[in-house]
Amino acid sequence: MRVLWLAMLCLLLGACGGGSGSNGASGDDGSVLTPEPAAGTARLTVGTLGPAADSVFYAAQFTLHLPAGVSLPTADGSSLLPDGMLAPAVSGSYAGASFLQPAGAGSGPLLLVNVAHPGGLTVGPLATLTCQVAAGAPPTADAFTLESFSARDGNGVVIPGITARLTLQTQ
Repeated sequence: MRVLWLAMLCLLLGACGGGSGSNGASGDDGSVLTPEPAAGTARLTVGTLGPAADSVFYAAQFTLHLPAGVSLPTADGSSLLPDGMLAPAVSGSYAGASFLQPAGAGSGPLLLVNVAHPGGLTVGPLATLTCQVAAGAPPTADAFTLESFSARDGNGVVIPGITARLTLQTQ
C-alpha cells in the first residue's frame, strides 16, 4: 500500500511542473513588468567660443535658467550652490553660483554663475553643473537658458566676440 501511495505521489508531482499555461509554452501570462521611471543625473557643460582659438579671458559671468524637473540641492539658509555641484574645467579656477530665484511650479531655479582664473582662460570648456533630473523624459540642452553672458579681461572690461554654448549629458 505504501508503494502505491508513493507511486501516486510521484506521478502527481511530475504532472504539476513544466508549462505555464494551457498551451504549455513558457510566458508571463500576459503580465509585463515595466520598470518605474527613475530619477537621474544631468551634467550641463558650459563652454566658450571666441574669434580665435587662443582668445584669453579672466572671468565669465552669466545667468542660467534650469527647466522644470531639473533641481539642485540647497544648503539651509544659504543662497549659494553647495560645493561640488559646479566644477570648473580648468584646474585652479574659481567656479561658484548663487540662486537668484528658487524653482517654481513650472520652471527650475535661476542661477547667477561666476567662473574666474587669475592666470586667464582660453576659449573652450568652462565649467560643468551636475543636476538632478526628475523621473520621466529627460530635458534637452535647448531647455536650459543661458543669458547675459560676459567674458572679461584682467581689468574687468567685457571682451566682445566671446560667446557661450551648452552641452548636456544625461544618465
